[in-house]
Amino acid sequence: MDRYTRQYGKAICTLLYGVFAAMAVKRKPKPLLLLLGLHTAEYCLVGRKVADDNGIPRQEAAANCLAFGFTWWKPIKYHWE
Repeated sequence: MDRYTRQYGKAICTLLYGVFAAMAVKRKPKPLLLLLGLHTAEYCLVGRKVADDNGIPRQEAAANCLAFGFTWWKPIKYHWE
């Protein structure tokens, strides 16, 4: 599973944002708002600490968390090569 997270995670997040944005245009914003809310909570709970521990600027960490969720911080936290 971890290999797939590294290979496909960012692409899947980008695809989800595209689908949810298209839904929001058609007056169904709940999935997009839920995704943004989950990623914001993820930054507050995990992403900020991972960024601070690894010298990553908080603005960069917040942008990565909002865009890619756990797929950006999980490899850093667990030091995958």
